[in-house]
Amino acid sequence: MKLRGLLTLAMAAQVVVTAAALLVSYAVAGPGFGVAEIVALLASGAVALLIARLCTRTIETAQDKRMAAQLAEQAQSSAQMTQAVIKTALDAFVQTDANGIILEWSVQAEALTGWTREEALGTDVVNLLIAEPLRDGFRQRMMRLLPELSHTPIGIRFEATLLHREGDEILIEASSTTLQLGGRTVINNFVKDITQKRAAEEQLIQAQKMEAVGQLTGGIAHEFNNMLTVITGTIEILADAVKDNPPLATITKLISEAADRGAALTSSLLSFARKQALQPADIDVNDLLEELAKLMLATFDKKIEIVKRLDGTIWLAFADRGQLSSALLNLAINARDAMPEGGRLTLTTRNVVFGVREAVAVGAGYAGDYVEIQIADTGTGIPQAILERIFDPFFSTKEVGKGTGLGLSMVFGFVKQSGGGIKVRSEEGGGTTFTIYLPKAETSVLRPTGYDERKIVGGTETILCVEDDRDVRRYVTVQLESLGYKVIPATNAADALAIAAEGTSFDLLFTDIVMAGALNGRELADEMVAARPSLRVLFTSGYAHDSPHGLGQATKGAPLLTKPYRKAELARMLRRSLDTAVDAAGDPIPTPYSVQAEVEGFLRKQETDESATRSRK
Repeated sequence: MKLRGLLTLAMAAQVVVTAAALLVSYAVAGPGFGVAEIVALLASGAVALLIARLCTRTIETAQDKRMAAQLAEQAQSSAQMTQAVIKTALDAFVQTDANGIILEWSVQAEALTGWTREEALGTDVVNLLIAEPLRDGFRQRMMRLLPELSHTPIGIRFEATLLHREGDEILIEASSTTLQLGGRTVINNFVKDITQKRAAEEQLIQAQKMEAVGQLTGGIAHEFNNMLTVITGTIEILADAVKDNPPLATITKLISEAADRGAALTSSLLSFARKQALQPADIDVNDLLEELAKLMLATFDKKIEIVKRLDGTIWLAFADRGQLSSALLNLAINARDAMPEGGRLTLTTRNVVFGVREAVAVGAGYAGDYVEIQIADTGTGIPQAILERIFDPFFSTKEVGKGTGLGLSMVFGFVKQSGGGIKVRSEEGGGTTFTIYLPKAETSVLRPTGYDERKIVGGTETILCVEDDRDVRRYVTVQLESLGYKVIPATNAADALAIAAEGTSFDLLFTDIVMAGALNGRELADEMVAARPSLRVLFTSGYAHDSPHGLGQATKGAPLLTKPYRKAELARMLRRSLDTAVDAAGDPIPTPYSVQAEVEGFLRKQETDESATRSRK
């Protein structure tokens, strides 16, 4: 009943009661105001109080019911909102009591763990999600955190490793808070899967570490190459001088061999640092693997089975053939060493097309077409604890004296510098698989016609030699003069520009790329060629042609002589630079060349297309 109706009824009842009392008093005592009338009024007042009390109780009861209904409606609305938040949250929601019994289990929790809500409710969360050997320790940890959690309104965050229903490990981050409901403690947990995030962070850290180590390694190798350039060059002079003295000739040969080993070492270091000079070209990786298989069949233990799974329609890869051959041989030797009792070595090739995400996942340079080369063994495998360190320079699991620890570093650096990617999958006792991804070749690259390496040819031209290392500068000056050239030495780019500004005539600029001062060798050459377009340029460096200094527009086609080098290499590269015909604007004059490479490429493509057509039929 509404409040207005109740008050109207009470007032009407009061009027009726009062009138009745007055009528009774009049009938008993007659007219006038006496005791009977007073009794009647008192009775009427008592009835009024009774009615008022009844009205009050009725109103209070009605208000209580209304308030209870509002609270129930609010509670229902709040519960619905809470459920909506839980259902739409990106994180999984798990509610447990103080003993770890699951009270609530969201859809996201089902997706995260593989356990359905019906299976999870009422079970022990530790038994459900934690690996058995870790359960006791996890419970102890939770018991220690519970008092802290109860006194921390904002809750706590922690990380843990959970076990998926299928047995996979999941790294999670949980945000936990406590709530007192009905006299018991309830723990609310929002759980987020951070497995991929942590893997990405570790990959970034590893990449940064490799980059830092690479920078350090490259710098050391560059300085070492300067020293080796002097050693390898001057030992030739000494060897020629003592060729008629067998004991001294033997000593000079030992020094020369040691210098060659040092050069090979710096070459590996520069390859890891991605600062090695590469000569990329179109490569048929199937042919390369066929050659590798023949070598392995001839030299490996017969207990090792060689299996080839080569795609007949494989694309040509664009990489340095010599470096790739060394990389594959290195991986094959490692596989052999991992199978002392014999096993299977599988060589596989196929074409792959990567999107951005796939390219990033394997560390490739960009999305696009790649040639995949896979070398898999059934050997001892690599322990997970050291798997991320296998590409570090000088890290090796082999016995002392059985490996330098530079093989995989060289493979890693070569692949990355080639714009490709590399990944490794291994299980201790279950073998190892290395997968290399190399960019697909887009156009055929003709190899330049070389000079006869057995013949040393000098000249009479004038060479401006720019080298900031004093010992190297002296050695190069002596070698150039011994070849018949006139030499103008300069200690840095500033000296070279000053010499040119004086009008001094010279035919070729021979400059180191990495030099101290305002300009490096690349920038020096660009400035000089801009003023004299027909100037010939020959670069030298312990670094690669494209790193750490990019190609300049004016000197884009200039050749590079990598350190350390011997007299024959120096002579050959000088003649290659000086004998190239150019016009007054510095542009090469076309000369006849062989089209044999294009013909072979065309015939190979025709054969591949015909094979693909037959396979489809």
